[in-house]
Amino acid sequence: MFSYKLLGLLALCSLRASASVTVRKTDKGPTGYEVDFKYTNDTASRVLIGGGLQAFSDQFHTTLESRAWYSPRDYKPGDFYLSYGRMDDGYEWPYEMVSEGDGLWTFTTPLPSGIYTYAYLVDCNYAPNCSIETGQLVIDPDLPPFQNVKGDQVASSFQVPFDERFQSTDDITANFDYALPAPREFQGTVKSVNYTSPGSIHPEPDVHHFGLYLPAGYGETEGKKYPLLYLSHGAGGNGNDWENLGRMSSIMDNLIAEGHIEPTVVVMPSFYNLDDSLPRFIMGNRSTTSPLPTSQHIRENYEKYLFPWVAENLDVCDEPSCRAFAGLSWGGRLTYEMYVNATDYFDYFGMFSPATDKPYVDKAALAANPALGKKGIFVAYGLYDFVFNSGRDLQSALGALDIKFLSRVTPFGGHYWNTWQDELWWFGVKALWKPFPYTASTGR
Repeated sequence: MFSYKLLGLLALCSLRASASVTVRKTDKGPTGYEVDFKYTNDTASRVLIGGGLQAFSDQFHTTLESRAWYSPRDYKPGDFYLSYGRMDDGYEWPYEMVSEGDGLWTFTTPLPSGIYTYAYLVDCNYAPNCSIETGQLVIDPDLPPFQNVKGDQVASSFQVPFDERFQSTDDITANFDYALPAPREFQGTVKSVNYTSPGSIHPEPDVHHFGLYLPAGYGETEGKKYPLLYLSHGAGGNGNDWENLGRMSSIMDNLIAEGHIEPTVVVMPSFYNLDDSLPRFIMGNRSTTSPLPTSQHIRENYEKYLFPWVAENLDVCDEPSCRAFAGLSWGGRLTYEMYVNATDYFDYFGMFSPATDKPYVDKAALAANPALGKKGIFVAYGLYDFVFNSGRDLQSALGALDIKFLSRVTPFGGHYWNTWQDELWWFGVKALWKPFPYTASTGR
């Protein structure tokens, strides 16, 4: 039994509010696992489970515009969850918890392998209008998210293991066990770090923040320098996302434990609130998105403040050969910006579901900057990802210049965290710190 938290005694504001999430191995269908949610709130008259407990679809009923809506209770091997599409008439989501009396609310569901996010929606009749700010979106008090300050994240998360007896297929196997905890001796640490960044407006004036992963053994050997990966979030997120929503620390631990990469430091920066040129964006305090800073603006700020701080304060190498930049969605666009305009600072680039658009690098750009053709490039996106065409266009532009790269099309992937977990894993397995330019034998 995987118990993420025992029933707690913490209070939330003035309410008697506690919760638990338990992942149970059942040894029976439909998935081999069930998840029990318990939430205690004396004053609630209705509780829903919001967040990332999505409905499922399958490859035979899914396109870039449409999908099936299958309950987790109707799971079949090969089903995968997606976060888009018009809900079928009669499908009830978010899922309704059951009142057991005395303020106790419960919900049990089977789930297959993967990461799931959730929050409790209390007395909420329309989920988009229920937020931390209104008091109707309640984060699990006993399984709080990884975040810098309260309100930076709007959901907690848990990971369900894979059971091949009930989840394996001959065509699509969505096994995410690489995001489960690695053996203890390979487990690194993850923390949120503040750094000096003049002009920043969050978490406080002239101070900005990033998530930091340190591999096991970091700091134990005097003078040891580690390879460095910058890993960016996407639109509507922040530097805590990769750990809270993607379990990146477990993915990195397992990449290191299995010998795919050497121990690596990972910096996960936040590109909102770098200055006051745009309105302040705090995930937990509003239900709408904030204007996006341009990738050029982000790059220039990082070059001025973040990169020097990291180089001075962390035990990381100072050569392009051991520095990488990767990111998802808008972070994938930022990675492309780094590739084109910070080419000499990094040797490896991972573009996950990149939200890029034309014009791309061309013959003139390559002639002016020949180093563009001599980098380790990885471009990945989901088969059902709304940036599918952007990813293909980017690959076509690289291919037309005979710039070598590695590719991954996640077979069950939309624009969501199961896709980005998959892409981070395969980036590490096949591309990161491997000799380049890549060839047909790279990763074989």
